[in-house]
Amino acid sequence: MNAREDFQCTRWLGTQAQKGRIRFWVRHPVRREGSSFFRQKADGRFCPDFLCQPPGTADQPGPILAVEYTGADRWAGAEGDRLIGGLWANLSEDRCSFVMVTDKRWERIDAQLP
Repeated sequence: MNAREDFQCTRWLGTQAQKGRIRFWVRHPVRREGSSFFRQKADGRFCPDFLCQPPGTADQPGPILAVEYTGADRWAGAEGDRLIGGLWANLSEDRCSFVMVTDKRWERIDAQLP
């Protein structure tokens, strides 16, 4: 991800947090042994760019939302990442969700938020 796209995504997530639509978000520390969240693939690891949590209810925490921002030039090559992220979300019994964004298509994240 280039720094400009990264910054724009962080600004959008921060705005949603200020509106109360995201409880917290963090820029994922990629490749930090012992602290990185990843999904194993046949050809390596997939580490999403951001981890977020929308608000939940009094008795149920919000799901963990993994967000990956991919440049348009890398979209076609990221199909495996989209598949493993979607599989992870589908197997989580609604405790997790995943979205991959490109070209500032924030509505893809928006659709995952309350």
